[in-house]
Amino acid sequence: MRCPACGGETPDGKRFCKHCGGSLAAVCPACGAPLEADNRFCVDCGAAISPAVSSLEAVEGPVAERRLCSVLFVDLVGFTSLAEGRDPEEVRELLSDYFERAAGVISRYGGTVEKFIGDAVMAVWGAPVAKEDDAERAVRTALEVIASVNELGAERALPGLSSRAGVVTGEVAITIGKVAEGMVLGDTVNSASRLQSVAPTGGVLVDEATLRASTRAIAFAEVGELSLKGKSQRVKAWQALRVVAQRRGVGRSEGLEAPFVGRAEELRLMKDLLATTEREHRARLLSVMGVPGIGKTRLVWELAKYTDGLAEEVHWHEGRSPAYGDGITFWALGEMVRMRAGIGESEEPASSRAKLSACVAEFVAEESEPRWVEASLAHLLGLGEAPPGDRNELFSTWRAFFEAVADTAPTVMVFEDLQWADVGLIDFVESILEWSFNHPILVVTLARPELLERRPTWGAGQHSFTSLHLEPLPDTEMGELLHGLVHGMPGDVVEAVRARAEGVPLYGVETVRMLLDRGVLGATTAATASAGSSAPSRFPTPCTPLSPPASTPSLPRSAPSYRTPQLSGGPFPSRPSSASTLERPPP
Repeated sequence: MRCPACGGETPDGKRFCKHCGGSLAAVCPACGAPLEADNRFCVDCGAAISPAVSSLEAVEGPVAERRLCSVLFVDLVGFTSLAEGRDPEEVRELLSDYFERAAGVISRYGGTVEKFIGDAVMAVWGAPVAKEDDAERAVRTALEVIASVNELGAERALPGLSSRAGVVTGEVAITIGKVAEGMVLGDTVNSASRLQSVAPTGGVLVDEATLRASTRAIAFAEVGELSLKGKSQRVKAWQALRVVAQRRGVGRSEGLEAPFVGRAEELRLMKDLLATTEREHRARLLSVMGVPGIGKTRLVWELAKYTDGLAEEVHWHEGRSPAYGDGITFWALGEMVRMRAGIGESEEPASSRAKLSACVAEFVAEESEPRWVEASLAHLLGLGEAPPGDRNELFSTWRAFFEAVADTAPTVMVFEDLQWADVGLIDFVESILEWSFNHPILVVTLARPELLERRPTWGAGQHSFTSLHLEPLPDTEMGELLHGLVHGMPGDVVEAVRARAEGVPLYGVETVRMLLDRGVLGATTAATASAGSSAPSRFPTPCTPLSPPASTPSLPRSAPSYRTPQLSGGPFPSRPSSASTLERPPP
């Protein structure tokens, strides 16, 4: 059966489209009972039926129309010479792996594979189902596919294997119901193909329409006007650099943001664990450890941006354990509940309790559970008295809530600064693996090595436990980080900063900030220098040192000290003000 809204195919006998959720059959608007074509009144409830409702029928064939779509072309670079002299079976396996990876990424970001052409892939967003962030999803996909091809080359010992991509947004002629057989046609398709052909190796070029639709979440560098084969006029193009925010720019930094370097394998591990958690429907725990400033929070931020751009929903929760204060035993868990319920930082108790009740009712379906789950969560947030029972019963109800959330979509729970957590919270985190093992929950803990001094058995004997220790960045990647912050930084300054940072990204970033503030480094228009600007940025231009000294004095050897929020007393104190909390670190 073909959906009248999107043209997608759904097995016969189903009432709703599996692609867009639209109705496939006429139903009574009052009671939802199925209707026959000539019904003027519902035979179940007696409600009057309008002709528009009773005549609803599935589309029997392809439907042609105009739509605004984003088209992606990805092509392997130099594949002809790479395949020359190789066994045909080896080439076939390589292409099959490439196509499978590309199709998987496109699907995760809500796109549709239109066709495979030789060693090129064409995909489209906006058809058969259109979303407001289609252009942004297409650019995210392009960046992800480029990275995936690089990983494929590394796995198969083919360092020369690389790709390039082009994304163009515009009006197309679309035939809904035809997939992988010319569904989308028009100049937009031709432009995307031509733009891809002039993209640099490993690069993604976009047109102006795509830029304007995705610039809040993607960092770009202006390339200028390009001559494309078959086009009478030159076309303006920009190169997509990286994702800097969640969808529509949520969480974008307004200050100096460093490029993400040296942690690609760690991020890939996190993505794979999330995919495995969803596929196997089992809880997993990833423990990320490292010294302060090594990039633990930045790694999680990259995962958050990734999950936010996926087509399928992922429930994201974060909570931080303060270093000290009263009534903070389960502070991080309380922050997650507040996030899920939409309770503000200083919201009134009555409004907070109402939102909590609505949230519990939304996720906890069984009639007997909402009342005692809500009571336990209210106590966690300081909105009610402790319910009867011991700590194990509280743990059980808290887990029941997040299990119910996970039953609707894969769930991520990020516990930051676990080295400062009370032993009770650590016990709760470990209990998730033991008691919620058959729910798609990925628990991510961020901690300094001191956690092992407090809990030497951390992770011992736990099923589905993965440990990840972040090492200092090598000199090469630290140099890449610094040049990404300020293009053209003098060599002596780079060496001085790199030596003092000792491979810790945050140290290097804060040192560069200090040098900029002191005027040791001049202003720069580097594309990555300020991730907060929504205007198109040009390719980086070299900075000018202002009276550079023979040696760079007074560079900090340790990370800057951040204030730990002072917490008030009470069962669950008010959340620390934004002025006393550390912003998301850039490295």
